[in-house]
Amino acid sequence: MEKDEQLVKRIVAGEKDQFRELISRYQARVFAAAYKVSKNTKDAEDITQEVFLQLYRSLSQFKGDSSLSTWIYKIAMSKALDYRRKMIRQVTYEGEGGLLEIPFESTPENLLLDKETKELARAYMEKLPDPYKEVVHLYYFQQQSYRQIASTLNVAVKTVESRLYRAKLIMKRQGKGEELR
Repeated sequence: MEKDEQLVKRIVAGEKDQFRELISRYQARVFAAAYKVSKNTKDAEDITQEVFLQLYRSLSQFKGDSSLSTWIYKIAMSKALDYRRKMIRQVTYEGEGGLLEIPFESTPENLLLDKETKELARAYMEKLPDPYKEVVHLYYFQQQSYRQIASTLNVAVKTVESRLYRAKLIMKRQGKGEELR
């Protein structure tokens, strides 16, 4: 069996059909790395495919500073972590943010409970006085920073902090069934 470096040179030189050999050598390792991060067979298969597409596109950039297996592993881990970050963003109610960060390993039952929690929080928010409602909406549902909120509302950052603090207290009292004054 020829060495990895020789195989890479042949592929880069135009023997594109040799890329299949490269896939057969590394597919199991790439899949294992992807599965380690995704913990899901279908996702690991998707990540593996992405890795080999990336590898095909950038194989000419391989300089041999490290072993080919190390280089491929780095690409695999990078793709797997990118995939995981993408999934986390999608699960945290795209564009709306949320009061609670939803972990990657969420089950459908937990997602439903989190959705109900979010809906309850939105209902509590609607009962807040307007200045508090604006801050809660921008912070939790639009995921803006204190500084961004201050700029949006044309108030001081300390004002944003105090309104958010008071809003949380009011919402907590609502959760306990207390009357609002």
